[in-house]
Amino acid sequence: MFQQSSQTTIKRIIDFRDKAPNGSGSGMPCGTCREFLMQLSPKNKDLEFMIDYDKRETITLGELMPNWWGEECMAAGIEDLD
Repeated sequence: MFQQSSQTTIKRIIDFRDKAPNGSGSGMPCGTCREFLMQLSPKNKDLEFMIDYDKRETITLGELMPNWWGEECMAAGIEDLD
């Protein structure tokens, strides 16, 4: 769905459960979600997550996944992985 529409780059996400992000990690995406977002587009490493609403503090996906295993695979290209 996302790849067919070419809408794979995301700028910002704010996510919370019962209250706005307050620095305690309540709005952080799980590992599977982080992986999915990185696989959508390498540009998503600049995607910002709000970690503290009051302070307007954010963290990037690249900071959450500094040594993402998929960079080499993405650079090599899918056809080279077979």
